[in-house]
Amino acid sequence: MLRLLFLASVMGPAQTLPSPETEGPSVEPEAPVVVDVAFALVGDWEQELDPQSLESALVASLAELGIEVGVIQRPQANVFVQLDWARKLGAEKQGRAVFWLVRLDPETVQLFVLPPGTDLGYVRDIPVGVGADELAESLAVIVRGAAESLHAGAPSGMRSLQPEPEPDPEPEPEPEPDPEPEPDPEPEQDPRAVPRGLRLGLGYLGSSLASNARWQSGVALDVGMRFPKGATVAASVGGSTGRARDPLTDLRVYRLPLSVSVGYAFASDAVVTGRIMVTGVAEMFWWNPVSSAGLSGGSDLRVGLGFRAEVVVRLARGLGLVVGGTGVGWLRNLRVDVEEDKVVRAVLVPGPIGAEARLGFEYEF
Repeated sequence: MLRLLFLASVMGPAQTLPSPETEGPSVEPEAPVVVDVAFALVGDWEQELDPQSLESALVASLAELGIEVGVIQRPQANVFVQLDWARKLGAEKQGRAVFWLVRLDPETVQLFVLPPGTDLGYVRDIPVGVGADELAESLAVIVRGAAESLHAGAPSGMRSLQPEPEPDPEPEPEPEPDPEPEPDPEPEQDPRAVPRGLRLGLGYLGSSLASNARWQSGVALDVGMRFPKGATVAASVGGSTGRARDPLTDLRVYRLPLSVSVGYAFASDAVVTGRIMVTGVAEMFWWNPVSSAGLSGGSDLRVGLGFRAEVVVRLARGLGLVVGGTGVGWLRNLRVDVEEDKVVRAVLVPGPIGAEARLGFEYEF
């Protein structure tokens, strides 16, 4: 009982009645600012505080003030959600104060109040170490004191609750720019297929000459260059020897072909590639009779134009096997004659079209 009287003295100013000897004419008492109390238990209180017992204690405490009481239960939520709910509930009825009780920890509860006609709430921490009935009586005394003091300002024993605005959400980080797609890796080239540019070649040279000198054999040296976009040029020098058959006497024939070619190289980065070129040829000829029966040695020059084609198989880095052939139309040809019994007879008459074959190796630098 002493505890209740102490709480009542703390929570609200004691009301004194003026003595008739010292007061003037009687004045009607000021109507209380609170005419209705809505009290909410936030969370689960079944084991600690019975809502009906609390409502009975509040009704008994506030009856002489003419304040109506209602007790409800609410789910847990943060203080901003509860304030928003209290504002809406208080606006439904003039003079309604909204209280709600929240457990802070096992030893402490917090009592919140939103007075009527304001958006500013208040809170008080209440130590808890008593039973349910004593807690209900304590809350009834505190609520009465708060209700009586609201007309004079802040409720006694409670601190203002300044609801801090919710912090602005952190700005979403700017999305990182999409990384530039990595270029597709270039396919690894076979080292045998890497083009070089300048090339040197050496190989076998065989060519047709005439019906009585069907095939001449020798060697050829080539120097070539491959330019961008497949253009290619080549210069070639060779040497060959053979024999022209004749009933009178055979002829030993020596040839020195010189050629310049211009054309196009196909698939220059592949293992197997090819070239086709236009070629100009000049051949120096020397011949000598095997016996001196009516013949003497001599020399001559023939000139022609033709086409040259080659296939190259890459064997290793820069090294390739070359197989090729050339067809030439002779613009200026040669002829070797002999006079027998005052009659001129041809000993060597090359055909108007000649052919040659090449087989060798080349290296591109």
